[in-house]
Formats: sequence, C-alpha cells, structure tokens
Amino acid sequence: MKLYERSLKSQLVSVCIFFFLSLVQLIINIGDHRPVGFIVIFSFCLGLFLILAVIISIDLIQKDAEKIVAKVEFIEEFRIHIRKPNGKLMKVRVKAREYEKFHLNQSIELLVGKRTSALLTIKSLEYESNDVSQADVSTTEDV
Repeated sequence: MKLYERSLKSQLVSVCIFFFLSLVQLIINIGDHRPVGFIVIFSFCLGLFLILAVIISIDLIQKDAEKIVAKVEFIEEFRIHIRKPNGKLMKVRVKAREYEKFHLNQSIELLVGKRTSALLTIKSLEYESNDVSQADVSTTEDV
C-alpha cells in the first residue's frame, strides 16, 4: 500500500514548511535586533526541523526497510490492532476497501522504516498463502 509512504512524504513536506517558517522568523528576529532568547529558540527549531527532514529523506530514499511479521489482535472500524514480536501493540488505520482483508489472529507482514519506525506497507501473509495453495490445487486437478 502506498498510503503509508504518502503519509511519510506529507510529513517531510510539513517539516520542510516548518523549517522555512523558522528560518524566516530567525531572519526577522536578527534583523529587528530582538532579544537573544528569540534567536536561540528559532535557531534550535531550525536545527531540529533540519535533522527531522534529513532523517525522513534518508528513510524515503533508501529502500532498506525492516520486515516484521505480526498478528492481528483486535479489529475496530477501519483500525486494526497488531501485536508485534516484541509484545507491543500497534494501531493501524486502513482504507475501507482493504479493511475486509484482515481478520483476528491473521499473520501480516509490516515494512517499517529503519530510522523513523514509520509504517511503509502492510501485507496479509495468510491471504497470499491461500491464493498459492488454491493455485496448486487447480493445477493438480488438471493433471
């Protein structure tokens, strides 16, 4: 699903906008000879947004995401609760048309960014294995 990758891209755009706004405020505060406290605050914000932009960019550019196999624990309306291998519970919102693909105790595969721990894709493992087993059955019946 590209939905989660678009979410990471929108976060990058937001961070870049905040970086630009902090830069403008820093220039205004230096130009108006405001107290040093304002300059320090906006310099800190500028550095923070720059670091976030670099980390998100690296996660988007490099395709070295981690694969995690997890199980569906609980299903709410358009939200599934996933139990990770480390025991933590993760809540994921899914689209309406993809919501019906998930059921309780289903094994799923998550692609998670290494640096940001942001969810990039989610795939159902049992759904794919059922398709393969049905294909095997149909080929053996033909023989």
